Amino acid sequence: MSDATGSCAVSATLFRAIQIERRNGSIYDSLSSVFQGYDASVEAIFQEMAAEERQHGALLEENYRERFGVVPASTKEPKEVIEGPDLEDSEALIFDSMTVEQALEMGLRAEVGAREFYAREAKQTTEPQLQKIYRELSEFEETHVRILQTKLDEKRRAAGAASR
Repeated sequence: MSDATGSCAVSATLFRAIQIERRNGSIYDSLSSVFQGYDASVEAIFQEMAAEERQHGALLEENYRERFGVVPASTKEPKEVIEGPDLEDSEALIFDSMTVEQALEMGLRAEVGAREFYAREAKQTTEPQLQKIYRELSEFEETHVRILQTKLDEKRRAAGAASR
């Protein structure tokens, strides 16, 4: 692989990650709004995750600018879903019918995908600085996985106790 080809691959991967972090910040803002006034603990989790996605995006943008210059404008969604929540029932957000468990499961699937994406990219890149960034992002996403899994387990235990 030539340096130009390798540089293009790094550029494309960084840009894809930037797009995903931007999109997910918006998605988590929306999920936070759905639970506003309904479940403050879930609302707070999604607010925190939205803020962290924006921080991740800013880190990636800074790295992109240092390596390649101006970050291109996002004109379309990333082709593949890496971290984006899978909305099986997209009307759930519109009609506020999404349950806390559904939202937490959706976020959990998204964060597991993100963790795997960043871990894979950390192994595939040969650039130490980029490896470090991807490893850090993978660790951040692992933290999100643990937070969401813990909250989901709490909600399921509470639902199970209520049904007895």
